[in-house]
Amino acid sequence: MPVLFDTNAMPPGDRGRWLRDAFGRAVVPVEIEHHTDPEAFRARCEGRNAGRLSVLTVNSTPLTVRRTTSLARADPEPFVILELQRAGQRTVTQDDRSTVVQAGDLDVIDTGQPYTSACRDGINQHCVKIPRSDLALPDRALRRVVGLRLGPQNPMAEILVRYLMWLVGDDRMAARPDLDVFESATIELIRAVVATQLGDDALAREPIENTLALRIMEFTRQHLTEHDLSAAKIARAHNISVRHLYTTLARSGISLGEWIRVRRLEGCRRDLARTGCSSRTISFIAHQWGFGDATHFSRTFRDAYGMSPREWRALHQNAAPNINRNVSPGELGRTRTSRVR
Repeated sequence: MPVLFDTNAMPPGDRGRWLRDAFGRAVVPVEIEHHTDPEAFRARCEGRNAGRLSVLTVNSTPLTVRRTTSLARADPEPFVILELQRAGQRTVTQDDRSTVVQAGDLDVIDTGQPYTSACRDGINQHCVKIPRSDLALPDRALRRVVGLRLGPQNPMAEILVRYLMWLVGDDRMAARPDLDVFESATIELIRAVVATQLGDDALAREPIENTLALRIMEFTRQHLTEHDLSAAKIARAHNISVRHLYTTLARSGISLGEWIRVRRLEGCRRDLARTGCSSRTISFIAHQWGFGDATHFSRTFRDAYGMSPREWRALHQNAAPNINRNVSPGELGRTRTSRVR
């Protein structure tokens, strides 16, 4: 993701003031107290927009961030920030509620109210910044959830953690030119987590149903290599019928069998191109990715990419360093003509 600020690019004497200003532009205006020597502290933030959302990765040496009452009141548009703690721990205080957030936990902050985040181990987190109006949560619901640790006891929180690690932390997502298509899904997932935390069935019903397709696909992605992956297994995991499964995916324009086939082929293609997998046979790699018949796999691979798995592997083992391993199927056909005899 693009780097929004990095103190390593600044002279040590200017870092404190510069970081405060940069943090205010990237996240929200705050006061910052450092817990290291001024010469030693560092901070880095990477981020992109997904529609009106900002998805960010923030790292720093130990510090305490304070959003004062005056800073909160001065902001024309309040935001909700959902934070995923990646390592270490922080103490988050808001609305007279204080909690320790551990690695793997989520927490929610309302920037329209003062808060404190004390990071004795330093900041190491992914976060999503959402205009409060877009999240569309009742004030009473938001006030009940700020400053809480949203951990493993919340089943929707675990799904959201995996989703954020993929959305913000996956290198393949960083290469995407446009994240706007993920705006609605991200908002609905966060609303579902809040509703589940509060035990509010009425509040939860709509976002949980709206995120069903996303949760189905996340489950399917996690189980791609299993040979018994089927519509029936996926439906059972979500307590729905197979018919409802297919209806839900159809509304999102997803063909389950085709989606699984394409992702499995992509996994095989990546492994065949890796030098670290060169000792594995093609049949072994295909089997690892859920293909039970080697002949069927070879035919399917050729139909998708215009060359056999063996030709693809040979091309990448002998390729020059500047060969693009993410070329399209059309480009693969041209590559085969020019390089494989």
